Amino acid sequence: MEILILSSIVVTLFVVFGITTYREINKDYKPTIKEIGPRANMVNFMGRLFDDKQTIKEKETILKAMTRTISDMEGDGVYFPDSIKEELEKKREELYCEYSNLPSVKSYETQ
Repeated sequence: MEILILSSIVVTLFVVFGITTYREINKDYKPTIKEIGPRANMVNFMGRLFDDKQTIKEKETILKAMTRTISDMEGDGVYFPDSIKEELEKKREELYCEYSNLPSVKSYETQ
């Protein structure tokens, strides 16, 4: 008798869960307030990256901005002091193995 009662409770909860999930999926969600701020801007930007409505020029501009290096920036007129370049080179040598380009032992040490 106890198994029958427990089984009926579990089945009822499963049916309620299924109906609620179905209603939520079919509900047309419209946010009442437009989200603003850095997090919302980042989410919107990431959504636009995968949007099919972008032109080829926009996609090339985004790709160029994401893969930009120091030499590319200097070609565009943005120059960095030599001290910053030396520090970046030092950190790169410390953190990555020159042969395999995998993280070195020094990258696991805590400073």
